[in-house]
Amino acid sequence: MTTAIACLSELDRALNRLATEIRNRHRSHLREFRIEKVDGGIILIGRSVTFYGKQIAFHEVCARCKWSVKANQIEVQR
Repeated sequence: MTTAIACLSELDRALNRLATEIRNRHRSHLREFRIEKVDGGIILIGRSVTFYGKQIAFHEVCARCKWSVKANQIEVQR
């Protein structure tokens, strides 16, 4: 029997690592941040306490990932 983690592709693991690094670096702004691969790009998902946090996540992903961001679904919740 395989576990969910064993079934993750190398790309999924790389996106998980990137999301974790960004979330840890900006923990005062970001909550539950993750990156999901979709056809033709990626989607940013999570919560932020500020619009600045949402913007930080977008710019960090754009600078460090070759995939284009198709949607930024990070919710700002004050």
